[in-house]
Amino acid sequence: MNADHKVRAAGLLAAAALWAAALPAAAQFPTKPIHIVVPYQAGGTSEMMARLVAEHLQAALKQPVLIDNRPGGGTTIGAAAVAQAPADGHVLFVNASSFLINAQLMKGLPYDAAKDFVPLTLAASNPHVLVAFNGLGVANFRDFLAMAKQKGNAMAYASFGNGSSGHLAFELLKKTYDFQMLHVPYKGVPAAMIDVMGGNVQVMLTDLPPAVTQIKAGKLLGLAIAAEQRNPALPDTPTFKEAGGTQFVSRSWFGFLARSGTPPEIIKVLQTEIVRALQNPGLRDKLRAAGMDTYGTSAEEFDAFMKSESARFAEAIKFSGTKID
Repeated sequence: MNADHKVRAAGLLAAAALWAAALPAAAQFPTKPIHIVVPYQAGGTSEMMARLVAEHLQAALKQPVLIDNRPGGGTTIGAAAVAQAPADGHVLFVNASSFLINAQLMKGLPYDAAKDFVPLTLAASNPHVLVAFNGLGVANFRDFLAMAKQKGNAMAYASFGNGSSGHLAFELLKKTYDFQMLHVPYKGVPAAMIDVMGGNVQVMLTDLPPAVTQIKAGKLLGLAIAAEQRNPALPDTPTFKEAGGTQFVSRSWFGFLARSGTPPEIIKVLQTEIVRALQNPGLRDKLRAAGMDTYGTSAEEFDAFMKSESARFAEAIKFSGTKID
């Protein structure tokens, strides 16, 4: 190659580099694998939903989409990992009630829940179901309630985290039905459920999807579902109103967040594709069969929803006196 050709080639390369740099960020996104941080142990409800969404994103965006389980700290470990990641859309966070609750209960968090994240969409939710150790010696919710009122703090309930929606919901259940019971927190649904099945703790309010198989297999006793009506995934499990005469409703929900500072055009790509995934009939049918409802809201709708939920949890925290050491 002579000198003129070398100069011309160098000029073309420089022009190409400038042209690529001038492209909107969305046109180049993604440039590497995307990680979806799930702040719970593997095998939980949010991971089930996230994996189905990841399959769609991988096909649509032509890059691997990996699930990154970061349990611990009541979801704060996972949230901190995302808050410290580059604001380029390649690391997403599956948030839930605990993300909002922690902001009210914990001091010195390594992130600002209000400033370090931006909403993408509310993805899914599922009702809680009250499950019991199958050897507890009760046949239904009324039997359990009579036992709980008699034994009080000699019995214990599990939750999937201190300050989690399952924890605060059980505290509200105690108030609704006027009984006492000790709280034993775990780092996620699977560990808590294992100890309920083993009889180390007596009951828990858990996400419905992971309970379905265990209830149908006879490993757990399904006492009541915290919803307005029975769920098709557990048609034989009554609502609390049916089982105990008093309405009681509680749910877990899951959404997607990105780092604040992520270019708006990348936020738009991610929000659009996640919503498309959640609107896919096959995905919706799979989650519905497991007892989950899907949404796929706008970012603005999800932001308004989280503000409403924060206010509701503030009331529950005040009533229960919940603290995190």
